[in-house]
Amino acid sequence: MPNAVELDFVVDVSPQFEKHVDSAMLRLQALYPACRFAWRDGGISIRGSSDLTEERFRKYVLHAVYREKIYAETLPMRQALVAAVTSR
Repeated sequence: MPNAVELDFVVDVSPQFEKHVDSAMLRLQALYPACRFAWRDGGISIRGSSDLTEERFRKYVLHAVYREKIYAETLPMRQALVAAVTSR
């Protein structure tokens, strides 16, 4: 990474999103393998190097957590829709 900077910060996560953090961290680890993610005291700790600024990285982390929440909440509806469309 030509313009990589060292990152070491925590993104606070609201309690209503906490149950989706593990899935979000797994997705983030795949997207940013040079960084390490850990759940600590109500937030996601990020360490590593990236060409993203802390501000932009924070945005991506929060988006990943929110995306996992939406995915989990809509899964039953999507499964019901697929079952309704594919059943005879």
